[in-house]
Amino acid sequence: MEIRQHENRLTANAADLAADYKYKGLNKYVAWDRFIQDRDLRPEMNASAFYTLFDSIHASLLDNLVKVEFNATHLDADLENTPCQIQDDNDGVHHIIWSFGMTGSIPPSHDMSRFIPIH
Repeated sequence: MEIRQHENRLTANAADLAADYKYKGLNKYVAWDRFIQDRDLRPEMNASAFYTLFDSIHASLLDNLVKVEFNATHLDADLENTPCQIQDDNDGVHHIIWSFGMTGSIPPSHDMSRFIPIH
């Protein structure tokens, strides 16, 4: 199965982010707003420098598709019993891959009753 592996937008290269915004069809002004958000309101450059960067790059998707092993361990009752794979890390965080390629995580204290174990 292939899933979209999301890059950390807080630490990603600014040019890669600008290329991603351009790929998604954002104009440079909307892209600048998004850049500020992705940098947690602390961008490392001003708007003028960002616009110059944006105008100089080619559109390119930042996130990658990667192949992963998928072995359904649960059914997600909130998504019409969609098969999903749940793995817990050492901190008890539940990492989830759904059969349609979406990924996510749920903190250890969250109610997991929507996930029905497959035996």
